[in-house]
Amino acid sequence: MIEVRFFDFDFNRMGEFPHFLSLNFEKNFCGYGTAEIHFSITQHEVLEILEKNSYLIFAAGEDTAVVTGWKIGDDIAVFGRTPEWLLTKRGVAAFSYDNESAEAIAANVLNSVAGDFAEVAEFEDLGEKISYSTDEVRVLHDVITQILGQYGLGFALEPDFVNKKFVFRILRGCESTVLLSEANRTAYDTVFMTDILDLASGSGWYKCRFIDMGGWNAAKNSPTLSNGNANNYPKFYKITDAHSSRFNLNCVEGEYLYCDNAEGIWKTDEERPGEIWGYVDNPDVAGAKKWDVVLNGTKTVAEAMTEISGKTQKESSELETRNVEYGVDYDLGDIVRVQVEFGQFKRTFKKRITSVNIYYDADKSGVKPVFGNVED
Repeated sequence: MIEVRFFDFDFNRMGEFPHFLSLNFEKNFCGYGTAEIHFSITQHEVLEILEKNSYLIFAAGEDTAVVTGWKIGDDIAVFGRTPEWLLTKRGVAAFSYDNESAEAIAANVLNSVAGDFAEVAEFEDLGEKISYSTDEVRVLHDVITQILGQYGLGFALEPDFVNKKFVFRILRGCESTVLLSEANRTAYDTVFMTDILDLASGSGWYKCRFIDMGGWNAAKNSPTLSNGNANNYPKFYKITDAHSSRFNLNCVEGEYLYCDNAEGIWKTDEERPGEIWGYVDNPDVAGAKKWDVVLNGTKTVAEAMTEISGKTQKESSELETRNVEYGVDYDLGDIVRVQVEFGQFKRTFKKRITSVNIYYDADKSGVKPVFGNVED
């Protein structure tokens, strides 16, 4: 069996144990996972390390976890979360990025908040340019998960025991030629599942920031504006010259002309417009089947529509693999072909490996990948 090693947060080795009862890791492509290891109650050296150190990492081969608790009963149980969990321990103040890739935004946010203990590894900045902002303090892990996850990207936070630091890596995954199926003798104990927990019916709420269009001369209507134009939303102008009846409004110099509605009707206010809640409607769905979603963060209309359209029924599969090797033939985030067959129920589809369950016990060890939709 594999050896388990304990380290403190300064990456000093605290002990190693070639014998244990069982070990399980759940590793996720985009987000932290869990880990649990059981030792014999007679392994007093393990208890000594746990009692004397509040901040510990344990490693088994290439897999690592932060110790989050332990329990003594019939045996010694040690509980952990994969190192990405450390990102839940940092908050991110309000920020805004424009015309940057999701990879660059995630890297910049991590550097600004957790650069004191984590170093960003080099990454391919291949993604489309997007805008992303938030107006409130949020958990770093949640921000990075959202930024990368909606573009099919993942991440890992890995301890570098040699150089004594954590390394943040952005994961892209690749399309594999592997076919996982019982008929192909690359899988067994297959399970297929669907759920609609996150389903939206093409409608939902989102927060957007008003677009500052600069100054507007109300007396001359310059630049030329019209009322009832859908393109007015969500824009605003600062009034530079007064006019008493433009668009049936009293336009006062120094105040603001703004549009907060899809009908494109102008309004005025003394206060500079900031953000507004918008709604994407799907008139083809009504009644109890109309399911809205409320999006996090600040979005453009186009970004909101893209994210809402991705809230679909989810299909996932679990299986045990054989004759293929995790880390060699496939990896987290890879897209593989999965073939499912139960009597008359037959499906073959491309799926992304969203997580893997790695287990060791006295008489068996293996890897069980979990699959999600490619767009997840």
